[in-house]
Amino acid sequence: MSNFWDGEPIGKKELLRLLTRDGKWLRWEGEKEDSEDPARKPKAGCKDQVEEALLAALHSTNVVVLLGSGASFSAKNDGGPNAPGMGDLWHAVRNAVSEGNLFDHKQFDDLAKKVMGSLPRDDDDGQQNAGDIESLLSLCKMQIELLSIRSRNDPEFADRPWLQELIEFVRVAENTILGKVGFVGAETDLPAHWAFLKKFARRSPEKPRVKLFTTNYDLCIETAALRLGVVLIDGFSHSAEQRFNRDHFDYDIVRRAASSTKADYLDGVFHLYKLHGSVDWRRRSDEIVIRSIDDPAENRKPVLIYPRSSKYQEAFESPYLDMFAALQAALREPDTTLVVSGFGFADDHISAPIWSAIEANLSLRLVLCDRGFVVHDKLFDEYAQEIDLDLAGQRPYQSKIARLVQQGDTRITMLNGRFEDLADALPMIAGKTDRQLLRDRLERLREGPGV
Repeated sequence: MSNFWDGEPIGKKELLRLLTRDGKWLRWEGEKEDSEDPARKPKAGCKDQVEEALLAALHSTNVVVLLGSGASFSAKNDGGPNAPGMGDLWHAVRNAVSEGNLFDHKQFDDLAKKVMGSLPRDDDDGQQNAGDIESLLSLCKMQIELLSIRSRNDPEFADRPWLQELIEFVRVAENTILGKVGFVGAETDLPAHWAFLKKFARRSPEKPRVKLFTTNYDLCIETAALRLGVVLIDGFSHSAEQRFNRDHFDYDIVRRAASSTKADYLDGVFHLYKLHGSVDWRRRSDEIVIRSIDDPAENRKPVLIYPRSSKYQEAFESPYLDMFAALQAALREPDTTLVVSGFGFADDHISAPIWSAIEANLSLRLVLCDRGFVVHDKLFDEYAQEIDLDLAGQRPYQSKIARLVQQGDTRITMLNGRFEDLADALPMIAGKTDRQLLRDRLERLREGPGV
């Protein structure tokens, strides 16, 4: 088995480990008593602490959730395709660009080497390891911008063929990425997203709506919400052609009887903000953003912030700017819990506002869950009650947050684990509304007799 997580296809809360003030990753279950050494006091596990923190999160006045690419890895298609990682995108673009020559991928490799200076090394089987697709696209875009300026100012510009080759390369790469991230279909299994939404849907509708932010382009959240029967307010109109308008985030869903003037808030309503765009967003030639799955065209351009270093600058364009402004405003609200899962703090334009909120908002609580905090090789010993924290292996913002935990900042709950493990650990809020009870009964009927 190459990776500890490969042997755990189903989310289990018992796999979570909590970072303690002592700089240890504490196991879920406590130690058992040692019959050979009855005087030795067994160490407690983190179960009670984590459950208490998660229950407090569910009951916070304001709940903000940020899901990164790691959350989408929990979605499964029988036989594929599944959520792509950065390495998958490298190989997919390499195949697409070299479609006519998959033997040695000369067209892609020649361009990548010319742009980056070198290629990734081959593995033991002679196959090229995945390179950094984000870096490659960033360098291509930089060269396109520089060459475009020269081509406009120099009538005898000699590098026009190279400029056109770069432009075509980026076009093929972006279309390939768009296709790879559109992996969610009618048969896609989404147990973690479904369970996660279901537990937060039990919050009182009198409280502010849960705000879901995601960096993912895919439709995992939308599909899980549809199956669960919850409502997503995502900034688009409820019309035949759905158009984006930031004002729609100020709307809400209420129920009002014909015989009464009283309006009751509908339970199970979420606000969804897709920070980097979505596979089903298109920008028309008049700059209006609509929901559409049409193939990309001049008057139907995809609305995605593709992997590259210019993501920070692109985030200042609409509709991304509206999403980021909402994130910053949400993190400033009092009595707010931010739940982060599957986000590696590699994007500074998102990490910086989170760190700023930690510094400024004393009532902000943070639940941070990621499977990369502990090297997976150390997890095979399931009876290791504690694993030492390795700050050197963390990204800068992750390291700073971990050091806050060590200094006794009780606002922060830092967990090693996957999104599906976190979804399993979230407690179910006691008590249901009549409508939630009816929804559960109808769900059991759909599952068949004997359930």
